Amino acid sequence: MVARISDFVKTLPLRRVFLLPMACWLWSPAAAQSFTTQPTDGERLDYTVTYEWGPFYLQVGDVSFTTASMAYSGNQLWSFEGWGASRKHWNWFYPVNSIYASVADASLTPINFQRQGREGSHTYDRWYFLKNPQEVKWISADPELKSGVLATEPKTPLHDVMTAVHHCRHLPWEDYHPGDTVALNLILDGELHSTRLDFKGTIRHEDPRTKTETTCWEFSPTLIDGTVFKAGDQMRVVVTADDRRLPIFVETELVVGHARIYLTNVAVLEADEMSAFRAASKRQRDAFNQD
Repeated sequence: MVARISDFVKTLPLRRVFLLPMACWLWSPAAAQSFTTQPTDGERLDYTVTYEWGPFYLQVGDVSFTTASMAYSGNQLWSFEGWGASRKHWNWFYPVNSIYASVADASLTPINFQRQGREGSHTYDRWYFLKNPQEVKWISADPELKSGVLATEPKTPLHDVMTAVHHCRHLPWEDYHPGDTVALNLILDGELHSTRLDFKGTIRHEDPRTKTETTCWEFSPTLIDGTVFKAGDQMRVVVTADDRRLPIFVETELVVGHARIYLTNVAVLEADEMSAFRAASKRQRDAFNQD
């Protein structure tokens, strides 16, 4: 058994597993999209990240997604944050404490995006500016990526990690049919990624912990090669079939075993509670990254 665990640790690809598995199912159609639902101001979603390989089960991290409504010069804006952190018992192997944060307009079109923190031996500190539909610029203060600019196609929607999460959640899922395929265009690490998503249909999802069933939509993305995943890996994403569109379960194959992400808590915070939570996460992140 010890040998099996040792092999598992050696072969498990961990890079970006805390936030990107939640983000790699993101997609958007080529045409402009209208929404019948919208984000929830004050929403906080907490997830547990696990690795499962046969009888081997380990909780290795936690992720929290928060949403806050903003206003600037009379315009509706959204602030989206995703904070991922490894558990203490996993820090010896792959320490993580990082944030992905976006500001978007009322149509969920991104204005800017930030990635900051530590993931394993990598430290990230990057700002992306996405308001110009003809190009995307970024400023990088970390040694792994130079600041730069890329030309973009104005007619092709482009998303960062966090705005894509919410764009996806609020699409009219009820109008899609099993087998429908849509496109994703994502900016990450100074590169543009194009992939696709296959809609699987409506299912009854059973929570493996509580055994309760929920009517949901299920879809499967084509994963981006070269990060945690390899070409051909499979992922399942399950979202509640209601106005909240809560992502309640994500499962993906790894080289060895599976990564599974479970929704563990749903809350709607008051403005002062949201500010306190985000400030506390920043303090933890700063302290972690100074060690």
